Formats: sequence, C-alpha cells, structure tokens
Amino acid sequence: MTAVAGPVTPALSPAERASLQRLGRLFRNAAESPRRRRLLFLALAAPGFAGVFATPLHRSLTLLVLGAGLFTAAILFRARTEPLFVRAESAALWPPLPKEIRRDENA
Repeated sequence: MTAVAGPVTPALSPAERASLQRLGRLFRNAAESPRRRRLLFLALAAPGFAGVFATPLHRSLTLLVLGAGLFTAAILFRARTEPLFVRAESAALWPPLPKEIRRDENA
C-alpha cells in the first residue's frame, strides 16, 4: 500500500522568511548553531534569573517582578524562535552563507 502525497507546502512562509532575516541581522553569528542559540538563551535569561534569586537578599517585590518578567521574556523568545530556526535549517536556509561565498556564486 502506498501513501498518496499531499500538496507540498513551502518550508517557510514569506512572513517567516522576513522574521528569519530580521533575527539574522539582529543576532548575526550568535544564532548560527543550536549550541550558540542555547548560549544566547542563557545570556538573555541570566538577568531575570539573577533578579529572582537576589530578591531574598534585597527584599524587593519590584526586583522579583522585574526578574520574573525578564526570565519569562527569554523563555517566550526561545519558544517562538527555535522552531523557526529548526525549520530553516531543515530547508537549508539557515545559517546564511557568508558574503564572500554569495559573491562567488553570483559571479
């Protein structure tokens, strides 16, 4: 029994491609590999993590709320961008080629 293939959908929609380009310009080399993206997540989450765990020392509700907000923002950022990067890698759209290679292909 053979499976019937459905319509082929593009790997990324135009909006996702634009989002990928924006993220590429914003983070450049920091988002090239899964390991670098994990380190980027840790760098974004560290201030919030420190804020939450420094609260008992400073006894500040504002510090706790700010730390929790920053930590949550880092988690949401990772949850929204990682699937995009994974799909772009599977479609061979990520990581982008260095400028030197792109010039040689167009010549």
